[in-house]
Amino acid sequence: MKEKQRQRIIKRHHHSIWMHGHTPQALYWENSAVQEIRFDVLLACGVASGDSVLDVGCGFADLYYYMKRAGIAVDYTGIDFSSDMIEAAESRALSLPSLQLSQGDLFDFDPPQKSYDWVLLSGALNEPLEDNGVYLQAMLPRLYSTCRKGLAFNLLNDDYAWTERERYMLQAYKPADIMAQLNALSRHTELRVDYLDVDASYFAWRSS
Repeated sequence: MKEKQRQRIIKRHHHSIWMHGHTPQALYWENSAVQEIRFDVLLACGVASGDSVLDVGCGFADLYYYMKRAGIAVDYTGIDFSSDMIEAAESRALSLPSLQLSQGDLFDFDPPQKSYDWVLLSGALNEPLEDNGVYLQAMLPRLYSTCRKGLAFNLLNDDYAWTERERYMLQAYKPADIMAQLNALSRHTELRVDYLDVDASYFAWRSS
C-alpha cells in the first residue's frame, strides 16, 4: 500500500473515533447488527475454542468479544495499522491474557507461515486504495500462508448496484476475480453472497 493511502486511512479513522467513540459507526459499519452478521458468517469457517486466530484490521477487537460472548474461547491476536484503534482496543482489553494486539498491517507484522489456526479479516479492505486491486492481490497469498486451518474474509461486492458516490468512497471487488485468486491457493474454497446485498465472504481451507 502506498504511504499516501495508508496515512489517509489512519487520519480518517482518527477522525471517526473522535466523532463516534467506540461504536461500529467509528469503523464505518451501519450498526452493530450488520457488523455481527458479518462476524457470524466468517465464524462459520470452523473456528472453535482452543484455536488461535489472527484478526487482520481488527479495529477495536470487536470480533474477539463477539466470539467470547458466543462461548468460543480462542487465543486471539489483532493487528491494525491505526494506532488510535489499537490504543482504544488496548484500553478495553486491560490484561486479558488471551488477547494480543499489535499496530501495523500484515506485511509489518510479518507472521511466520502457518503460525495461526485461522486468519480472519472483516471490513478491513473497504477503503479505496486507487491501486486496481494490487494490494489485495499481494495480501491474499500472505493471508493464506499464515493459516494452519483456514482463511475467511469479507469484501464489498462489486456486483451490487453501487451509486457513483459510494464507488468513490468505498472499495468493492468482483467475486469472480477473488475466487480465481483463492482457487489458485487452495483446493477447498467457498463464496457466500446470501446474507447482505452489499457483501461477499470468502473461505479457503487447508487440506487435512
